Amino acid sequence: MMNGHQEDFEGGEQTTDVEEPIEECSWVYVCVSFLFTSAYSVLCICYGMTLVEKYFSMGNLILPIVALSFVMAVAFKPKRTDASYKRFLYFHFFTFAVAGEVSSAVGSFRTDQSLIGWSVLFRVPLWCLAFRLGLKLRESAAKLPPQELSDFLCQTVLVRGTAAMGTMLFFSFEAISCFISQDSFSNGQCKNTSHAAMFLSFYLALLTTLSIASRTVPKSVQREMAFGLSLIASLEGLKWWQRIQGRLITIVAIISLYLLSFIGVEGNENSVVWITGSMGLLSMIFAFLINATMLVRTRNAYEQERNTTSIELPTNQRSARGFSAGAVEENSIVLALV
Repeated sequence: MMNGHQEDFEGGEQTTDVEEPIEECSWVYVCVSFLFTSAYSVLCICYGMTLVEKYFSMGNLILPIVALSFVMAVAFKPKRTDASYKRFLYFHFFTFAVAGEVSSAVGSFRTDQSLIGWSVLFRVPLWCLAFRLGLKLRESAAKLPPQELSDFLCQTVLVRGTAAMGTMLFFSFEAISCFISQDSFSNGQCKNTSHAAMFLSFYLALLTTLSIASRTVPKSVQREMAFGLSLIASLEGLKWWQRIQGRLITIVAIISLYLLSFIGVEGNENSVVWITGSMGLLSMIFAFLINATMLVRTRNAYEQERNTTSIELPTNQRSARGFSAGAVEENSIVLALV
C-alpha cells in the first residue's frame, strides 16, 4: 500500500517536472521598444548632420526610457534562441548603442565639444558590456520553471518596467514643459531641469534593470543572494559585494535628493548638477555591474552543483529534494538592494 502511494507521489512529481510550453509576452511590446530606439537613433543622426541642439537635448531626455525599453525587449522572449531572433536583437542593439551614440559623438566633435563627444563614445563599451551580461542572464531566465518564468515576464518585466517608465515620463514632461515655456530647447535656464530629469531617469532605469536581472535566476539562487531584514538593520553577515553595492546605492540616493530639488526650477545653468549627477550615474553603473557579475557567477556555481547532485543522488531523492525546495516560504527575505 505504501509502495503504491510512493509510486503515485513520484509519478505526480515527474508529471509536474515536465515543462509545458509557456505563452510569452506579445510582440507588441518588443515592437514598441524598437520604435523607441529608432526614434532615439533618428534624433542623434539629425543632430550629427544638422548640429541643431534641440535634437541632442531631446535624445538625452528619452535615452533612459529607450535604455529601459531595450532591456525589457531583451527579457520579453527568453526562450527565443533561434538565429533570426538573435540577429534582430543585435540589430536592435546596434541601432541603439552604436549608430545613435556615434552620431551624437560626431555632432559634439563638429561643435567643438570634445569632452561631451568623448564621454558619449565612452558609453559604447559600457553598453556592449551590459548587453553581453544581459544575454547571459537572458539564457538563465529561459531555464526558469514555467510558473517562475510567467511571474518574471508578467510581474517583473512588464509591470515593474511600465511603472518605472511612468515616473521617467513625468521627469521628461517636466523638462519639456520648461523648454516650451521658454520657447527654446537651447535656453540655458532649463538646462538644470533637463539634466536633473535625465540623471534621475537613468537611476530609475538602472534600478529597474537591476531588479529584472535579479529575477532571471531560480528562486533557490535568489535566496542564497538575499538577506533578512534583521541583517539589513544590523549590517552584519553581509557579503563583501553587498556592502560595496549598499554604499554605492546610498551615494545615489543622496544625490537623487539633491537633483529632485532642481526639477521644475528655472535659472542659470549650474555645472554642479552635471558633476553630481555624473558621480551618481557612475555609482549606479558600478553597482549594476557588481550585481550582474555576482548573479552570473552564482548561477554558474548553482548549475554546476545541481549537475553534480543530479548525478550522485537517486531519482526518488532528487524528486523529494526538488519538492522541498519549492515549498520554502520567502516572505521574510528580500533581494539585496532591490
